[in-house]
Amino acid sequence: MNRYFIHTSSNSPNRLDLFYYVNNIFQTKTQIELTDISDHIDSDSEIFYFVPSSNLSSIGIEAIEGDSDEATRAKLLSNMDDYIVSDISENEIFIYKSSDLNLAILISNNYLKDLVNNLRSTGSKIYIYPEHFLGFLKKRSSIFKVADRFIFSFNSGEGFSQTESTVQDYIDLVKQERIDFDPKIFSNDEILINAYKSTNLEELTLEDLHSNFAKNYSSLPNLYKSSFSITYWIKRLQINRLDMVIAIAALCLTVAYPLVTTYLNNSYADQYKNETVNLFKKINPNIKKVVNPRRQIDEILNSYNLVKTNRISISGMDSLKVLDIPQLTKVFMNVETSEATLTLSELGSNQFKFLMTLLPQSNLILIQDNTEIVNGKVSGTVLIGLPK
Repeated sequence: MNRYFIHTSSNSPNRLDLFYYVNNIFQTKTQIELTDISDHIDSDSEIFYFVPSSNLSSIGIEAIEGDSDEATRAKLLSNMDDYIVSDISENEIFIYKSSDLNLAILISNNYLKDLVNNLRSTGSKIYIYPEHFLGFLKKRSSIFKVADRFIFSFNSGEGFSQTESTVQDYIDLVKQERIDFDPKIFSNDEILINAYKSTNLEELTLEDLHSNFAKNYSSLPNLYKSSFSITYWIKRLQINRLDMVIAIAALCLTVAYPLVTTYLNNSYADQYKNETVNLFKKINPNIKKVVNPRRQIDEILNSYNLVKTNRISISGMDSLKVLDIPQLTKVFMNVETSEATLTLSELGSNQFKFLMTLLPQSNLILIQDNTEIVNGKVSGTVLIGLPK
């Protein structure tokens, strides 16, 4: 697992210190610009970005059973005298409640939005935390140092950071307002040692704090809010241009297929309807409309006086001529055998089937079929005759 622990450098808020780990083993430390972060981090990584605690406000809250986050947020805002209304409206407020930690975190909307946009350009999995949480997870009341910042973590989960030029004033203020604050010191800086008992000193490197944080961070609130971003997911899923083309083509096919299928089905239905009407007109020119094909076929069959036509020579064979089918080009009758050979030329297959259904009505049978079907048209000869 590739992991990056990121801190703001002491030189500039847009200058970052990048600590790179593979399977929790430290590899390298690099300084980069925030806007160049996508050039240094791959999408198969995890990013832990630590916001300087002076860039946000962390406030302990009272957890009341049954209160929603919105109710807690409203109470928090009404009790805050050190912000004007316009300042509050420009902050994102995170409410975190657990069995042993109840905390509100306020951070500038613009600051957080700009940070998130840059981090998303990597396609990595993103975590954002206040920087003092690094010390908090090791020892709730603690002080450690990152770059030029002294970072204070308090038992309530609150925290703050100060530069070397102002840290002594801040220590004096903390001693007045937080009398019970007895921190663990993770840096052997002289200012801290002089301000607190030397027995509180436990020298830990920043890499040690990173390692501890990687094991326990799941219990803390992540300030990154996941939301849909097509560029982020393209990068995270490592989708290349070919994948995009295939996905777009598949989407277009999914949309177009039902439309094309419906169009073709309607076209085939219209074609079938027209062919059916044409077939019936060839059988009976008086037909104008086909509504119920089966019933209308029965009516056509019943309209022929087959009893009368049976009196025609060869006991009804001539009755086939009554149908007036142009594709029935030749009829050769053998009086001695009571058989007839019908020559067909490109007769529609449906017409041919219809013709065969008429044979029993004329007291005739099919003796031999020497026809072939080409492109839906029947050509050849059939031998018919009287039943034996």
